[in-house]
Amino acid sequence: MKRKDRIGILQKEMESRGLSAALISGEVNRHYLTFAGIGAGALLVTGNDAVFFTDSRFIDHARESVRGCEVRCADRPVEAAAELLLQTGMKSCSLEYDVISVSQYRKLQNMLAGIELCHTQGLDGILADMRKVKDEYEIRCFRQAQQIGDEAYTHMLEFIRSGMMESEVRMELGAYMVKIGSENYGMNFITSAGKKTAYPHGGRGDDKIMEGSFVMMDFGGAIDGYSADMTRTVAVGYADEQMRQVYDTVKAAQELGLSMLKPGVTGQSVHMAVLDYIERSGYPGCFTHGLGHSLGLEIHENPRCNPWDESPLEAGEMMTVEPGIYLEGKFGVRIEDMGIVTADGFDNFTKSTKELIIL
Repeated sequence: MKRKDRIGILQKEMESRGLSAALISGEVNRHYLTFAGIGAGALLVTGNDAVFFTDSRFIDHARESVRGCEVRCADRPVEAAAELLLQTGMKSCSLEYDVISVSQYRKLQNMLAGIELCHTQGLDGILADMRKVKDEYEIRCFRQAQQIGDEAYTHMLEFIRSGMMESEVRMELGAYMVKIGSENYGMNFITSAGKKTAYPHGGRGDDKIMEGSFVMMDFGGAIDGYSADMTRTVAVGYADEQMRQVYDTVKAAQELGLSMLKPGVTGQSVHMAVLDYIERSGYPGCFTHGLGHSLGLEIHENPRCNPWDESPLEAGEMMTVEPGIYLEGKFGVRIEDMGIVTADGFDNFTKSTKELIIL
């Protein structure tokens, strides 16, 4: 599949804003622009040129995988990019002010004496806007990553049993996804059981799975740096009436949120409608986080479905929908799907059943 010239798109955006040079040092934005996740480096982009610098540890990888620019080896990539900028004779340069540290900024100020560092035209907003709407390559990565997640969930339904530790579930989940094609070796997934399912992020420690308890799994496969995100909550042994009622409420709340996603709708309005449904169903104060978030090379990106994001959704933006009800000291339930906003609605990539499963 042909990939877009993302550096070329940035150059056109720079031209329209009167920016003569851009120095990108943040790993995520470097990955986005060059299609390569290189551990250390700096990318210098000018109107007609782009050069990526990395050190000897990564140079072979960079030469094989970086797209759209020249690749050079340098012991200190940021300093090398700054030296090249001086040689170009440019009078100004824009930086990623959300990424660069104060000490790095001061160092660049000293190195780039005579070059204006554009404070009002930082790269952060420009690149964030570029990354919002996903291109064909990104969508393909997300679909493949989510297929891995769906297959892993089916596998876990045969694996989980009473008496198992939470860590056993997490390790099996991660190892199985790597086995079937995921690149996510970190395995930083949420696998919580019992009372710890009442903590949205699972709490600490390693608890044993008991009969009559919920197990929550928040996870996703990863392809070329793009991680899927899904959550399923299952019961082990049996589910009492309260567990069933909470589960059914979360499932209905998620269906409401999914049905509302389309261009022009704000994430705030979707979140508030789902929150209102949960509270009117008898669970005030029990849904304590945002309903959803976009995804990209970072697992949480803008736009969001939360109480504050008033920006209208656009076709091509990824979004999760993940309502939850958390009963302190008892249990919690969360169900999460992910997909993409389309011209007339929402394409849900997550195919796993949302019926209550009792193992």
